[in-house]
Formats: sequence, C-alpha cells, structure tokens
Amino acid sequence: MATQEVRITDDLVARAQQQYRHCVLCAHRCGVDRATGENGACKAGATARVFRHRVEWGQEAEIVPSHLFYLSGCDLRCVFCIAGIKAFDPGLGEELTGVFFNDAVAWGKMRGATNIQWVGGEPTIHIPHILSVMAGCPDLPPVVWKSDFYGTPEAFALLDAVVDTYVADLKFGNNACAHRLAGVSDYIEVVHRNLTDVASAGKKLIVRHLMLPGHESCCFAPIVDWLKENLAATPVSLWDGYLPSWRSAHFSELAGPLGPAEARRAQSLARSAGLKVL
Repeated sequence: MATQEVRITDDLVARAQQQYRHCVLCAHRCGVDRATGENGACKAGATARVFRHRVEWGQEAEIVPSHLFYLSGCDLRCVFCIAGIKAFDPGLGEELTGVFFNDAVAWGKMRGATNIQWVGGEPTIHIPHILSVMAGCPDLPPVVWKSDFYGTPEAFALLDAVVDTYVADLKFGNNACAHRLAGVSDYIEVVHRNLTDVASAGKKLIVRHLMLPGHESCCFAPIVDWLKENLAATPVSLWDGYLPSWRSAHFSELAGPLGPAEARRAQSLARSAGLKVL
C-alpha cells in the first residue's frame, strides 16, 4: 500500500469542508450547518475528537499491525456498542489537531504500525476534519477506513482517492433489527448500496460481522445469502466474541454472550456458502 498524502489536495479538503455548511455525510442527510453549531442526528460539530489511539495486532492479518484512531460521535445508536458513551458523545476526547496527529503517527510507526485506521464511533461524520489533518502529515501511512457504511455517495466520493482499505461493519441482515437495535430504518438499502459501489470500484474491502446472539436466522443467514449473491469474492471476517455492552441488557437476546454452538453454526454456514472467510 502506498502513502496517500499526495492525493489529499487543497481542492479535496475544501470540497469536504463544504459539508459543514450543509451536512449530508451520512444517510440521515440532516443538511444542518455544523459550522454554526447546528446539530443533526450524530450531534457532531466541525471539530473531531480522539478518545483513544493505539497500535492493534488482533484484527485481520491483512491490516495489522494497525494504528487505530478512535473518534467520538456516531450516526448510529447501536444498543450493544462496546464503546458506549464514548462513541456517541462527539464532545469527548482530545481535539484532532495537526500537531496531535503528526506526533501520534510518529509514535505509531515507532511501535511497528504499518497503516493508520480511522474508527469510532463513526469516522464518516468527521471526513472534512480527517482529510485536513492527513493533508498536513509529511509522511502519511496507508489509510484503513473502518466504518458502519451508513454513509452517502457524497461521502465515499471524498474518500475515493484517499483510502487504501475499507473495513465495513455489516451489522444487520434486515431493516427491522437495524431499526430496533441501531435506530435507523433504511439500513439495508444504504449499506448494501455502499458495499456494492466500493467493491465495483475495485477498492480493497473487508466485510466484518459481529455475530449477535439470537440473530442467526433474522440477520446472519440473510447476510450470508446476500454476500454469496453479491460479494462472493470479498474477504469476510466473522467475529464471535460478542459480550453485552452499553444498553444490551434491555434486550433479552443480547443480555448474554454468544453461545459456542451458535458461533460454530455461523462459521459452518458461511463456509458452506463458499464465502471467503478470514
């Protein structure tokens, strides 16, 4: 993967910053003027904040060791979010400045990181700020974009020349579960469109799915069917380490960990469908 700083032009940053005046970065399409303090569904303004950064070795082999930057604020409200309030409150954390970012990148390289990875919360709502600090980085590593993929075509167009690898969290297999557990009604249409568009453009893509207890037939099986039909050659990463987090205790099927038998059935189903399981 090649470094990307030459691709982040002043024009690209300026186009991204226009979103702060009428934001349609995520599929809520709130259209608010974030530059003047108006808030949409994500509640974020024009400042991005990092509540943690670290070098991670425990993810997919294709992207580790990766230097993760966790941004606060999100366009979804998943009841099982492991980051909890840190993901949902965009006012938490240290401001993402150029000095902070450049120092952090140097720190990560010293610890073996081969790329930077933007995570959250959800980084898509902070694209203008992220592009601005990356444009000022003198030795920018390859970029991994880990997202819930609830963004808009306008958002992905801003990322097109910048991102080396996309990691997509494909969370749900139907709109009813997405509405009940994440607060959005058009999840399937938006996320499937974005996955298809990214794959069709030839971008490097990893689809990640956290298996949820009690959602084998309603979510996991439809996900496998859709991937088999549309993204059969795309690497799929199945995560079976679900533990109750945030407000999951209020939802009976999510109140306990994923059972080992359910995890084994899911793995078997994905492999029997011919998916490229990592």
